[in-house]
Formats: sequence, C-alpha cells, structure tokens
Amino acid sequence: MSYIKVRKANCKNCYKCLKNCLVKSIKYVNDKVEIIEDACILCGVCMTTCPQKAKKIQNDIEYIKEYVANPDITTVVSLDPSFVAAFGENAPALGWALKSLGFDYVEEAAIGAKYVTKEYLRLIKEGKINNIISSACPAINMYVQKYYPNLTKWLAPVMSPAIVHGRIIKEQRGADVKVIHLTPCLARIKECNESQFVDGVITYEQLMKWLLDANVTPESELLKEHDDDGFDNEGGYSRIYPIVDGIVYDLQHQYCKFTGTEYIEGYDLVAVSGLANVTKILDEMEKGNINHAFVEASSCYGGCVNGPFMPKTRSTGYKARIEVKKYADNAHRSKHYDVSSVKTEYKPEPIHQDMPTEEQIRAILSQIGKNSRAQELNCGSCGYATCREKAIAVYQKKADLYICMPYMTDINQAMSNVTLSLTPNYIIAVDSDMYIKEFNVAAQKLFNITRLAALNQKLSNFIDTTDFEQVIANKSGIYDKKVSYPDLNIVTEQTIVYSSERNMAIAIIKDVTQEEKDKEALYNRKMESVNMAQKVIDKQMIVAQQIASLLGETTAETKVTLNKLKNLIDSEEMNNGW
Repeated sequence: MSYIKVRKANCKNCYKCLKNCLVKSIKYVNDKVEIIEDACILCGVCMTTCPQKAKKIQNDIEYIKEYVANPDITTVVSLDPSFVAAFGENAPALGWALKSLGFDYVEEAAIGAKYVTKEYLRLIKEGKINNIISSACPAINMYVQKYYPNLTKWLAPVMSPAIVHGRIIKEQRGADVKVIHLTPCLARIKECNESQFVDGVITYEQLMKWLLDANVTPESELLKEHDDDGFDNEGGYSRIYPIVDGIVYDLQHQYCKFTGTEYIEGYDLVAVSGLANVTKILDEMEKGNINHAFVEASSCYGGCVNGPFMPKTRSTGYKARIEVKKYADNAHRSKHYDVSSVKTEYKPEPIHQDMPTEEQIRAILSQIGKNSRAQELNCGSCGYATCREKAIAVYQKKADLYICMPYMTDINQAMSNVTLSLTPNYIIAVDSDMYIKEFNVAAQKLFNITRLAALNQKLSNFIDTTDFEQVIANKSGIYDKKVSYPDLNIVTEQTIVYSSERNMAIAIIKDVTQEEKDKEALYNRKMESVNMAQKVIDKQMIVAQQIASLLGETTAETKVTLNKLKNLIDSEEMNNGW
C-alpha cells in the first residue's frame, strides 16, 4: 500500500524533498517524481520539507466515521502522548471533543508505553543483548531492518506503545471493539494497518479538520459542561515518551533511579533523535565501537512532538518538551493491566540494489563533463551528497543524468554565449536608467565599439531610447516594430521585452535594410510592368478605333450599292408588266 501520494501538478522539481531524504527513496525520471516504496521508511520528511505541498498522505478515515456512526460498534481512541504539545491549552478538552464526535471511550496510549518500558527494563536486566535499540519508533525499525540489517538483532523485540495499548484495549473491552489510534506519525499508520490490535489511524491534522467540520471548538458549550479531560484511562508517567530522553526518563522512573549517571545494570542509556544523528550512532555500532548501550532512537528530531502531522498551531521546540514533562510529572499512578504479551520479532529486510563498477561510474560522470575527481564539485544541488552518489542513482534509474546544476549552468551559459556571438541580430540590454548592460558581437560591429567600452554607457549615445523607456515605464514589451536609423543607414524590426526579475529592457534588433530594398525593387518592377501593360492597352484601343472607323465606311458604301441594285430590279419588273 502506498502512503504518500505525489501531486505531480504541484511538483516544481526543486529536489528539496530528495535533498532531505536520508535514504534517497525518491525517484526523479523524465520530470516525474515517484516515491520508491520498498526503500521508503515513512519518516515524513519529504512531506514537511516540500514548499509546494506536492506530497499528500493517503489515509482514508471515512470508514472510521462509519464505525463511529454505527451504534452497534464500540470505538476506543488510543491517544498518542504527544497530543499535549499538539493541542496546547486545548489539550484538556480533547477527550470530550472526541466523544462529541461519537467515540465511546478515550484512553492514553501511554498506558501501553508503561509495559513497553517494563519489557525494556527486563531485557536490560537480562543482559543477553549486547546493544538494545528501542523499537517504539516504527520509522527507526524500518530504517534498521532495511539499511542496517545486521543490527536488526539488536532491535528490542518489543511492540510499540500504540500496538501494546491496542492489545490491552481489546483484551479488556473485547476483541470486537474498534481501536482508533491518533498520531502525528506517518510510519505509525503503516505499523497500525499491519497490526491486528489497531483498526484505524487518524492523524492530528485529519482530526482537526473533522472537529472543524463538526463545529467542535474549544468554545463549544458541550465542552464547557465538563470539568475533567474526558479520558477513561490515564497513562501515568509514561506520558514522557514523545520527547528526547523520554524512554530513558521512564526507564529511570521504573528502575527508581533519578540520580547519578545514566547507567542501568551495566548499560549506558543513550537518547538520539533525527535520522542523521541516528545514522551516526548506528554506524558506530556497526563498527563495534559501541557496546552494552541502550539506545533510545527517534526518527523525528526532538522526538514525536515534532512528528510530520503535528498541527500548524502546535507548541514547538523546548516549549513542547516542557509541556510534555510537566504533564508526565503531574500524572497519577496508572491502572495495572495483565497484558498477555508485548513481545514481537523484527527480521532483516535489506534493500537490494545493483551497484555499478568504477568504470561505469566514471562513464556516467563523463557524460556531464566530469572527467576527473577535481571536476566532481559535490555541491548537492541535485539532491545527492556527492557526484558519485548521483552517478550510482543514474545507474539504478533513480535519477536523470542531467539533473546537475553546475553542468546545466555551464551548458546554458555556453549556449547563451554562442547565441549572443553568432546571431546576426543586434542584442542590447539596458537598465531602468538606460545604461547598457549587454552588447552582443553584432551590436559591437554596428556601432564600431567593443563590448567592454559600451557597457555602462548611456544608450542615448548610440540610438534613440524612447521605446526602451516606454518598455521600462509600462513594464510591457514592444514587438516587431519597424524603426529606421538614417544615421546608420539601416532599417530595423525590433522587439523590446521587459525583464521583471532585473527591471531591464532587452532588445532584439533585426536588420531588415536589405529586405526593405528588395521590397522597394519588387514594387518598382511591378509598377514598370503596370505601365507597360497600360501602354499596350492604349495602343490596342487606338487600333480598335481605327478598325471600327474603316468598318463603318465600308458598311455605308455596301448599303448604298445594295439599295441601287434593289431599285434597278424593281424598275425592270414594272417594265415587263409583272
């Protein structure tokens, strides 16, 4: 199942998500971005760092609303302890707010955390595992399983607090009860979806939208009627989990050790947050430099209080930490439950990827002008830390070859220089004060001046600036305007465009002098042809008139002759007595 949907229309190929993705589970090919699901650990960084909001969670909650609306189904909310930082001063009303939506019961998932800590403590006392990596963060679990498979043996074989709490609820309230977990975590959604003890997940952002749609606000009269928080079961001191050192604090609390070094039963207690920091300690563990340590690991820097789906209005930084610590310190002793088991097993799930040879890497790099290590700038603009990593990604078909800012900049600059040098058009750019900022080779030849000498001179020293000033003033271009420069003996067709980024006017001036001469010559030839045709017509008219005159004379003579002949015949007939 895919948990991250890419809105391709929103993606502007800025590569910010790839730059921040530690495992590089994002694929850019043919201007399309895809999440490589098998490689992704669902840390959510790509979603929080995307400035265009091109990544969207895929987590349907409509079926949960159907559960809530069905009177025959009992629903229980398992509330992640980070809710204190998520909802701030409104947190005390959250229990009743959830019940106003139709949930039957609301409990704190910290109830499950208590038993997770107990199992961690048992493992520490048992001392059979060299290093113990906490398994409360599902993103860390996937990270170890996929990218440090040899360290999977050190992942604490313990369910996460959310899953343990779901199990407790079903064992206490019945297997048919629907457990709905509320979380700020993307990886938690996958973990819960794959568990038999949780029936649905709602992120804090989805919950806030649901509350708004239902018109449930802190000012609602329904919430003001209650003095308590509406929680059916509280989580005790294990509410401390969502901050850095939270698990360590809970271990010390249950071990009844609050002074001295962070050291229990021969194990150093270490807390680390943020994938980059977690990577460092895992590298050290893999090298064998760390032994007999309990490592509390969280993929989110600062802990769960900085999860990817925390509300925009959440408490941040140290304020969130203080709120969670205060909430935990004020907790009452939580109720005891007999949990059947909190144990689980994590197996290695290594990512298998084809790796190129050194010759193949060099061949790929040479295609983008990197023929030596000195040319490998390792600027990171493509999203990869080094040029070699980028070449490997290209080989693995995870990246386009030409996603290389320095290379494309060089190409664009070279093409720009070629265009400016070879075009026969005059290209001139001026700033708002009409000082020349660009002057190409053709313009240098026209005005018989070098580019260096022309730069920062007033354009008025060479040509009229009226059109340029109009473009700057109106912030709009003039296109295909015919302009004559008698002093230069040229006729031009010029387009002047406005650059809003630099507040400059850039002119592309085409010399159409020869075209104009050709047009004039063609016009003259046409007029000569017309005059010749007119002379021929005039001659033909004269000939026609002369012919008509001659025809008229002969016709008259014929008529006279015929009349005489007719009269002669008539007279002969009368004489013969006819």
